Order: sequence, then C-alpha cells, then structure tokens
Amino acid sequence: MKVLIIHFRSAPARDVQGKHANVDPLDSAGTDGVSLEIAKRRAVLEAMGHSVAICSAYDWADFPIHELEFDRGEVVRMVHNLFGPGIMDFAGEAEIRSVFNISRLELKRQLGEVIKDFAPNIIFVHNVLSLPVHPVATVSLAELLREQYLPCAAIHHDILSEGAYKFTPTCNFGRSILEGYYPPIMANLTHWTINTRNKIALAGKGVKANVIHDTMDFDHRLKPKERVRIRARLRAKYGIQPHDVVLFVGARIVPNKQTELAGHLTAVLQNLRHEMIGKTLYHGEVFSDESRVILVIAGRPEHAFIDYQERLFRLLDELKIDWIFAGNDVRPYRSEDEGLYALYPDFYSMADFVLYPTAWEGFGNQLLEAFAAELPLAVFEYPVFKEDIAPKGVRVVSLGDKLLSEKDDMGLVEIPLEVLRRAAREITRILTSPEEFGNITKHNTAVGKEYFGFDVLRAHLNDATQWASSFGS
Repeated sequence: MKVLIIHFRSAPARDVQGKHANVDPLDSAGTDGVSLEIAKRRAVLEAMGHSVAICSAYDWADFPIHELEFDRGEVVRMVHNLFGPGIMDFAGEAEIRSVFNISRLELKRQLGEVIKDFAPNIIFVHNVLSLPVHPVATVSLAELLREQYLPCAAIHHDILSEGAYKFTPTCNFGRSILEGYYPPIMANLTHWTINTRNKIALAGKGVKANVIHDTMDFDHRLKPKERVRIRARLRAKYGIQPHDVVLFVGARIVPNKQTELAGHLTAVLQNLRHEMIGKTLYHGEVFSDESRVILVIAGRPEHAFIDYQERLFRLLDELKIDWIFAGNDVRPYRSEDEGLYALYPDFYSMADFVLYPTAWEGFGNQLLEAFAAELPLAVFEYPVFKEDIAPKGVRVVSLGDKLLSEKDDMGLVEIPLEVLRRAAREITRILTSPEEFGNITKHNTAVGKEYFGFDVLRAHLNDATQWASSFGS
C-alpha cells in the first residue's frame, strides 16, 4: 500500500546532506513531538511492507511544500487577524477572505500535485485538520480530501478545545472556518487522537475518535558501549565531569513547558549537594567536593516565544545555578563531524535525571524518551499524565500539579518551596542508590514497552490500513 503522510513539519528520515536549505537552525525543526511521531510511523509502516512518502514544509521531505510552514509572516498574520484580538492588517472581512482564497487555491494546487504524483492508497494527516495554526492549509487539504474522496486517517495531537490553545474568531469568516474544519467531518475521514481527554472533547462535537498514544521503540536503543562513548564525548564538550550530576530538560523552550521550574528545582538540589558529598552515585562515581549539579537544557526554541526564552535564561542566571543551553547543537539527526547530535538518544546519554515540568502536553514525547533511555524523571503532573499515563503504574518523582497563584516579577511560574524540597531529597536518594535507580528505570521501561511500544503503534497502523483497503468496497 502507498501511504502519504502530511504535516506542517517533519523530521529527516534519510540522509539529509544538502537537504536543509529552508530549515532555520534556530527553531525546533524536526525535533518537535509530532515530527518525531511521524518518523516512527514511517519506520513501522515501511517495516510492514508499505511504501511511504512524507509531505511537509522542509526540503528533506519527499514532497516539500514550503508554504506548509506555519511560522511564516503571512501565515501568522492571517491567524492573528482571523482568530486574534481583531482585524488589524486588512481593510475588513472581505479583504481577509480574498487574500485567504488566493493562498488557498495555490496551496490546494500544490497539494493536489503531490497526491497526483504519489497516488496514495491512504493519507495520514497530523494536526493539519485539528489545530488552527495554518487555516489556509487546513481548508485546502480538507477540500481535496472531500473532492477526491481518498481514505484519510487524521491524527489529532492537539485540538481546538485544549486549554493550551485559544482561538477567538474576529469575524463570521473566521467563525465558519473554526466551526467547519476543526476537524472536518466526512465519510472518507477516520479520526484518531493521542489522549482520552481529546477523545471526549471530540465526541462533544459529534466526532468519533479512537485513541493512539505516542509510542517509542523500546527494543532499539544505544548499545551500552556506544552510550558510554556518546556520554563521555558530550560531557567533555560542555566541560562536565564524570562525577557531576546532570539534570536534563529536553522539551522545547515554550511557556507551557514551564522550564523555569527546572531552574528552581536545580537551585534547591544545589543547596542540598552537601548531603551527597562522599556518597557513591548510581553509576559508581563518587560525588565529591568538586562535583556540581548542572542543569542542561537541550530543547529547541521557537521564534514566537523568544521573549520567554530571554526571561527564562535571565532567571537561571539570577538563581546562580550551573546551567548550560545545549539546544544549538540539537538536530533531528547526528553529525559528529559538525558537533551536532540528536536529542534522543544522544543527549539523554549525558543525563542522570530528567526533569519534565510541563503544564500541558497532548501526551508527552520526552517522557517516553526518558523511559527508553532508562533514566528517572521528576514530573509536574499535567492533566494527560494523570489521566492516561500515571494509571499505567509508572514511577516518577512528583512536582505536584499546582502552581503558586502569583507569577514572579518576570511573569514566570513557581511551585511551593516545600514541594521542591521534597522532590530534591527524593532525587538525591535515587541518584545515590544504585538499586533504587535500577528498579525505577527498569520498571518504567517495561511499562512503557507494554503500553506505549511499537507493538501498539503497529496495531493502530494495521487497523488504519485495513480500513483504507476496504473503504468504498
């Protein structure tokens, strides 16, 4: 079966030499959760014998359409005027509609050419039909699907009703788009989403959706010798000693990830470092007077949230902690000659403990990466974690689920000091107890493989392709 996957962005699936001309190294290109999930889908589908092609905004896609990128000036302007504070850049609703339709026809033409050239038996669409960050792309694709009546499985990682997203129409045209396309309903479209909360929300709109959680390949990880080599190389690159403790944040640098909480937790751990001095860490090194507790931030930034990044980095300096921003060296692939490494599994190999202080996730890709990397985690208990992940029995250090009512002077969030202190003491206990460290990580890896492994993904893909094979018969 020929499978076409469409998303705004994608990760490179093959050799990307010379194929990243239109990829800005200062954004999260190819490292965002949806792109990573698409790469996993491709790998499993091809292993199942299907022919797979990806269409995205990036040159490394099989079918690149640059206009699919949502972080472009004209797209951002359209979104702000359709779903923002008001119509500011157009004379009125009629002009917005006119400009929208010009872009829609062009993008619809380009998408139509991709479908004609590849002739897919099924299309997988990720987020384009559920999140209004690029409404021209949504309407263009929905029209093509309706006209050509191709079987399509839409995977809704993020949906319109989620608390992390606010879209208020400024005019009737904007309202008609929100009500008619997020998501569209048609007989040739089957809906999937990544958490139970979204399934319930979609049901409230008359959309029946099945759940497919994010998944991870728990059977293919760095071999022990390779992991040791990458760990030593990356630690040396950033001046980190074998006896230092690395607290690791791999999530993108955007406000809902609440990376400032990782800074506060690091500060508390740094104040407790005297309790670890002289103790043997889980890997055999002794934490000494010279050992440091270091926060490594390897998440990629987003242009729209540069102000947040600046405030975050200023806070980390004011906390007087040891911290390193490694995001400039993160890519969706490894190129050691250039000093570039993949977030997973490479950067995880340098870590001792993963911090995941996010307020909102559709699921939590970095959480699964930590499980697969056999690292313990400290987690702010965001809603989907409590509803879909914690009940599976995973073991984490809790950062609670409540913020202080007031933000700090920089507009950043905080959690109670007693929560930080309790979590810090639990982290030090785990780091200095090889048996506890091993028990936790082995348990989480086993749970992850059972509920979020590739067997789960393979079953979902088999269901979707079988549906497409019988569609219309």
